[in-house]
Amino acid sequence: MLKDKFKEVIKSLEGNLENKKDLMYVKNLIADLTMEYLEDIENLQSLYKQKIAIFENRLTGLENEMQRLDNEIFQEDVDDDTDLEPIQCPYCNTNFFIEFDNTKKEIKCPDCKNIIELDWGNFEDDM
Repeated sequence: MLKDKFKEVIKSLEGNLENKKDLMYVKNLIADLTMEYLEDIENLQSLYKQKIAIFENRLTGLENEMQRLDNEIFQEDVDDDTDLEPIQCPYCNTNFFIEFDNTKKEIKCPDCKNIIELDWGNFEDDM
């Protein structure tokens, strides 16, 4: 696209400038300007590539940290010797774990403090 426009401008100059010296002067100015423009574009592309690489590294670091936190919070706390059951509060949708104890009939949500009735029959079916 730029190449076509460049040729069009040069052709227009050749048709409108009779003095060969003036024509060469203008052609050289336009060529210099075009080269400066292209160098600026290349520099911007290089700068953007560097910034993208920095952001990709940061994103990878954040993903790794999120995975580490996920492992720390949700997997390392679960002891293989205990039977923990996931609970979702029907009032506030908070997710938490409780130890399986079929003698407990209700539990207080740690977030909204509402009482949740426990139906251990549903938990036993999952096992």
